[in-house]
Amino acid sequence: MLLLCLLVIFLSSASSAGQAICSNNNGGMYMPNNIYKSNLISLSELLFASATEEHSASGTAGTGSDKVYGAVLCRGDSDGSSCHKRLAMALNEAINSKDSGSYSLQSSKNVTYYYDQYQTQISFSDKDFLSSFSNEPRCTIDTNLNSVTATVTERFEDLVTKLIHALTDAVVSRADKYAVSKVWFEETGQTVYALAQCIQDMPYERCAVCLDNIISDRQSKISAGQMGAAFLGVWCTLRYETDTQFFTDTKMISLNELPTSKMHFFRWNNAVLVGVGGFLLVLFISCLVFHIWINTQRRREQAVFKLRRLYLSIQIAIDLWRMGGANPEFSLYDFS
Repeated sequence: MLLLCLLVIFLSSASSAGQAICSNNNGGMYMPNNIYKSNLISLSELLFASATEEHSASGTAGTGSDKVYGAVLCRGDSDGSSCHKRLAMALNEAINSKDSGSYSLQSSKNVTYYYDQYQTQISFSDKDFLSSFSNEPRCTIDTNLNSVTATVTERFEDLVTKLIHALTDAVVSRADKYAVSKVWFEETGQTVYALAQCIQDMPYERCAVCLDNIISDRQSKISAGQMGAAFLGVWCTLRYETDTQFFTDTKMISLNELPTSKMHFFRWNNAVLVGVGGFLLVLFISCLVFHIWINTQRRREQAVFKLRRLYLSIQIAIDLWRMGGANPEFSLYDFS
């Protein structure tokens, strides 16, 4: 009921906390019947309450064609009250805003909304996007269009890549699936800050894959040497900025303090997993073939040994037969 009251209040006043970004909300979210809208409101109340404690939540409400799937996320450094407030305002904007800045999916029963300087996002749909863990629709924001000089671009890109890889390692090893980091870029005398987060309900391996996909696509989405960008998705987000600490956390992972040998120790990289799996499979097959060969050789040697014993027995019998014919003191008897 609290959320319904907030929505009524927001309908009569303009949003003052921030502006919606990355949405193609053309005239508001259209919900053709009261049952679906009621399910959506009920689900949002549950998810907002959960996100107040854990910064993110996902779930469903209703049945049949009126079933609603939803996922919400507040940035990991936000407190409970501001998280709930921003989520409620984001839902109000999604349903009622006339904003036409387009990027994210928006249709009769679907909305994905990235809100208020990337601190809040909501996603609701009548289609099941929860079981697939698809990060679409994604949004890339050029938060800082300045670039480092061409002479240090390669070094800068390499450093940012290492920074966000180390950040991903930290995220997938934490229960809240949120981490921030920094690194000193000596060539320009600047600090690069980064933040990564997954929805807490997400399995660790899914979170790793989600962030890895953002990292893989990063350089194709922005200019080389660009000093800042945000990569937003339904399930996971990543942002980095040069000389701007855009989060409030002070407990940061410092790349300059990480031992190089351990920097990628906890990478959940698909290629590595496939490589290790392939190696173990080849090793298992090799051991199996060797075991079969050893057993075959052993049986072959045993057969040869038995044949040799039989051959020797026959030779002895033949020799004895010959001796019996030449030696009168030696007799052979036909027992039959």
